[in-house]
Amino acid sequence: MLFCFRGDRSRMDRRTFLKIAGMGSISLAAGCGPESPRYLFSPVHAPENMVTGKATWYASTCRECPAGCGILAKNREGRIIKLEGNPMHPVNRGKLCMRGQAALQAVYNPDRLETPLVKEEGGGWRPVSFSEAHARLKAAAEEAAGGGPDRIMMITEVVGPSLMSLFEAALRTWNSRPPLVYEPYAYESLKLANREVFGVDGLVSYRMERADVLVSFGAEFLETWLSPVEYAWKFKRMHAFNKGRKGVFFNVGPYRSLTGANSDYWLACSPGSEAAVAMGLVRRALEAGKGSRLPSSLLTALREAAAPYTRQRVLKDSGLPPEQHERLTVKIMGAGSPLVLGGPSGASDLNGLQTNLAVNLLNLLMDPDLSLIDTRNRHRVEMADRRADVIDALKRLPEGDTSLLILNNVNPVFTLPPASGVREALAGSRAHIVAICNFMDETAVLADMILPVRMPLESWDDYSGWQSIVSTLQPAMGVLNGAANLGDLFVDGRMVHDTQVPDFKTYLSARLGDEN
Repeated sequence: MLFCFRGDRSRMDRRTFLKIAGMGSISLAAGCGPESPRYLFSPVHAPENMVTGKATWYASTCRECPAGCGILAKNREGRIIKLEGNPMHPVNRGKLCMRGQAALQAVYNPDRLETPLVKEEGGGWRPVSFSEAHARLKAAAEEAAGGGPDRIMMITEVVGPSLMSLFEAALRTWNSRPPLVYEPYAYESLKLANREVFGVDGLVSYRMERADVLVSFGAEFLETWLSPVEYAWKFKRMHAFNKGRKGVFFNVGPYRSLTGANSDYWLACSPGSEAAVAMGLVRRALEAGKGSRLPSSLLTALREAAAPYTRQRVLKDSGLPPEQHERLTVKIMGAGSPLVLGGPSGASDLNGLQTNLAVNLLNLLMDPDLSLIDTRNRHRVEMADRRADVIDALKRLPEGDTSLLILNNVNPVFTLPPASGVREALAGSRAHIVAICNFMDETAVLADMILPVRMPLESWDDYSGWQSIVSTLQPAMGVLNGAANLGDLFVDGRMVHDTQVPDFKTYLSARLGDEN
């Protein structure tokens, strides 16, 4: 680029420009010298659908969280350079959150492991080939399986149905139990509340876009709660002007999160008082005659449970100003389609369970038909096991009942509190630990072998963010190292003996064909 400045003394003449241009050529030639070789070339045998300089888009599914949004990957010369939301995907409808946009950071991260690592006697790491690592895993599995039943334990992240079926088949071959599914945000109190009130042992979806009054008791649906991109577009539709009217959003909680900052009214209650506020609304709903079509026995039990939560007690426990509490009460009681959401993602304490139970009861009273509760499109993250079960399984490792522990892309040492004792259990384990992951994280450093696999953007797979849909993954770029697809480790005829397909792609196609 040529810059011309005002004044004769600063004007760049032709001779000066040629000198600068020549210096640039010398620098380029030096950079391509034998001391530091660099090459610029176009691929001789390019893929049929690749045109140099022109982008190609591939549809896939985001796996940065369990929501499973649809994505479009922009590929230039075999490498992804940008991710966008897929406008045809029912979960996110063309939008993508910050985590999804940052998925490329993991693919090109300089700390990404390029080869398997085996821990040596002194605690150091020795790189090995992928074929040797796969053979080591197979030998360790066969040796452990020969020691008796349930000698192999696997803990995995939330995965799609095809991968889960492969994991179960492998463990069945090894005469061991199915894998435990670990997710830091398992929404245990919400699942329990749904089971007790709605009779659904899982995580329902919410038709937020149909509500005219929305109340959240700490559910950060614009950040990490369940499926943030899905609820972002639903909230936008609910909150938009329609025929001169718009929905109203109340956020009740002790601090103002990003979700709370987007509310019309933020009610700053005392920490731990959310359940009392919700039960106070249950009492007011009963007094207003809501839920009259519900069974009389249920209404009687609700009146007994809500009787202590008078207006005076709620105001005292919560610290809410009377005018704010009254505005909330009037709005929700006069709503045509109210929807109330429970506690935040990490609410696993007693107050979190009480809040979610009270919120579900309030939804039942205000809308006995539960027209805004979608039990068909349930969130796949509901498959996660209880945190207590995962902790108990890991803490039993020093007892020696497990010979092989396989950890698939989980980091419990980092995501569980230090008081859980997980780090100490892994460090003192008698089992051979294999961490299937791409980075040296807090859990992988305690393993005996680290086995990298292809990233989701490099892999074939399927994943269902909702129970009612199937969303596929495909390689959107060329592979960066010799890592195998995770599914191929279990379907190559060595790990799972009852499969008759050559690779995971064929296995996946067969499963999808059978489902259709």
